[in-house]
Amino acid sequence: MKTIINQKLIDRNKKLSLVLFFASMAVLIFGAYLAWPGKADVSRTVYSWIALMFGFILTRVSIYFTSRFGQTPRYDEVIGQAIDKLRSEYTYFVYSTPVPMLLLGPCRLWLPVLMTSSGTISYIDGKWKHTGVSIIKRFMGQETIADPDKDATEAINEVRKQLTLQGIPLEEQPQIQPVLVIILKNTIIGEVKDAPYPVVILNDFKRFVRKVDREQCEKPLSLEETEKITKALTAGKI
Repeated sequence: MKTIINQKLIDRNKKLSLVLFFASMAVLIFGAYLAWPGKADVSRTVYSWIALMFGFILTRVSIYFTSRFGQTPRYDEVIGQAIDKLRSEYTYFVYSTPVPMLLLGPCRLWLPVLMTSSGTISYIDGKWKHTGVSIIKRFMGQETIADPDKDATEAINEVRKQLTLQGIPLEEQPQIQPVLVIILKNTIIGEVKDAPYPVVILNDFKRFVRKVDREQCEKPLSLEETEKITKALTAGKI
């Protein structure tokens, strides 16, 4: 498997996550200082609450960037390790296309939609359900599943738009297959038989991709098409 990675963007956002962390800590400490007993008055109390709320917002943004760029291994590295043994006809794009992660195979584009929270994930009555996440975990920054359908649709539209802008008409573009990938071992897959796209655990992702590409490949991409798609996806991104 080949990997095309935008290391400059990753390094920049990793530094940004550190800046946001220290900035949020400074604002929270300043807010606590303003509210210190014996020093507080009405105006200081108001400024304290403003500082604390702003610090909380910064903390949430910091957690978002840290979870994607500051931790080791990063989510893209976790996915990369899971699919590392795919054949050379696969290309793994990391922050080098309009979406964070994309896998180009011999028949289609694979779009990993990551589930990075514990709890139980289900699809019931046409809606995704995420249960079993405590209020404390949510407060501490654990992400919950919001609307994977919307996320997948927006990502597909961004990829389609990029390919079209680079001269590949819609009818010549490959199928884009979203897959909800469960990252954590303690995440439980509930009722998902009616889900709009597959739900797999991380360790099964590579096996699933291989199986589908082997059994459901009506029109394999030629080498020329693969090179053209790769060039179009990364144009202006790296």
